[in-house]
Parts: sequence; structure tokens; C-alpha cells
Amino acid sequence: MFFLITNIPATVILSSVTLPDNVKLSSISGSIWSGKARQFKISGIDMGSINWELNPLNLIIGELSADVSIVNNKQYINTEVSLSSSGKIELEETRFLIDLSSLQPLIYGMPFSYTGKASGYFPVSFFHKNSYVGLNGKLSLTSMEMISPQRQSFGDFIVDFRAEKEGATSGKIKDSGGELNLTGQLMLKKNGQFNFSAKLAARESGSSLEKTLSFLGRKDASGRVKVHSDFKLWQ
Repeated sequence: MFFLITNIPATVILSSVTLPDNVKLSSISGSIWSGKARQFKISGIDMGSINWELNPLNLIIGELSADVSIVNNKQYINTEVSLSSSGKIELEETRFLIDLSSLQPLIYGMPFSYTGKASGYFPVSFFHKNSYVGLNGKLSLTSMEMISPQRQSFGDFIVDFRAEKEGATSGKIKDSGGELNLTGQLMLKKNGQFNFSAKLAARESGSSLEKTLSFLGRKDASGRVKVHSDFKLWQ
């Protein structure tokens, strides 16, 4: 019986599952146990293909777990995702490389566009809405550049994430070279509240970047401009 269930075609199962409106899967093959969708889109963004392989031992403890791989040319996301009956989502051994220009549709209508690459390794991350959100790992942003309304290079940046005891995630941000000198921190709370603060300065005096930063505020005693932002990621 177990063999028959796990070999049900993925198309049969997915046709009876209501996916979020912004998630589209097509050209599906394989079984619910081990399958693939050659076209995977989120909010109109072409993510490429997605492969999954269920982990049988986790079913014994009441968890649905699978190794998931998303590939789009040279971009990829690899992770092991587990979903418990309580609604807890856990990601292990997450590695990714993403061309940020492919995410441009997320800011459709905004008066700017950008390019760069995001890569990272997160050994363990977990999420339970309004209970806790814990990210542990390092995010690298390389060759960051605004390409409109005017071209402006910023450089490379690193964000170190750490899960905190109170169910939140903190992050330390610093540049690793380039036109923009940046140090900052962020905090993501379990209720979705996101806080970001940083000090910015152009490495080259009199540069176009220094002029751009002047629109964000006055320099402090150290010659840096302070920025701060608070908003909700979810309700």
C-alpha cells in the first residue's frame, strides 16, 4: 500500500491541491515521492525548474520533509524543507545563487532598477508565523549596481544572520569593498516587523554617489549619513 501511494503521479496530487494564486507549476512529471516541474513561477517570476525528493523517515515523526532543488540556468536554490503538523517550517543546508535582476518584477512600478548577485549558505532556518522566525547563515551581495534612473555602482556586501532567543532574527551588515562604505544592522521580529538602520558614506569624495547620499540626509560627525526604516513584512 505504501508503495502504491508514494508512486501516485505528481499530476494527480497537485491537481487536487490549491496552490497560492501567485504560484504556478507546469510540465509536471514523476511521482509525489520523486518528481519535477519544468516550469515554476512565483508572482510572475520564472524560477526555472523544481525537483523534489521526499524523505521517508521524517514521516515517522509526523513531518513532511523533502530535498528541493530549483534551477534556472546558472541560478539555483538547494535546500531540505520540513513541515511539521504544528505549522513549523524548517530549512536545512540551504544554498543559493540568484541574479537579482530576475527579481525586478517584485518592484514593478518603482522608479529604479538594479542588478547584482545574491548567494548564501544557511545551515538551519525555521519559521512559525507570529511565534518565531530564525535565520542562521550568511548572505553575500556582489556587484550591486543601480542601472536606472542613472547608473551607479555600490560594491559588495555581507549580511550575517543569527536567530535570537526571543523568536526574532538579527543581522549585521557591512560592505566588503566598492564605492559605498556601509555598516548597519537589521531585526526581523516574529510578528513580521522589520527594522533596518545603517550608516552610509561614499569612499570617493566628490563622487556622484556622495551627491546621491546627500539627498538622504546630513552627514554626522564621522562623515556618514544615517538611514532608518521600519515596516511590516506580514500581518
